[in-house]
Amino acid sequence: MSTKATLAHHHSETGEPSWHFYEEVFEAGVVYLELQGVSVELCTREQGGADVVLRLPVATAKQLGLHTSVSSDRWESACEDK
Repeated sequence: MSTKATLAHHHSETGEPSWHFYEEVFEAGVVYLELQGVSVELCTREQGGADVVLRLPVATAKQLGLHTSVSSDRWESACEDK
């Protein structure tokens, strides 16, 4: 059973990177941004970039403007203490 709760996502079929912005249901104060098919300096695949998952404090995600792709009531729910 997955404990991921999607906040927003973009699935690309045109070769651009896909992304998944989510929270872990039982983990307070952080959100996750998964990037698929991006190029990174730390570790890349030989074919098609890499998948990267960033664990971000809610405050950092907001500073980056990630909350703007989430409905306000859904964002408030993600920010609540679990």
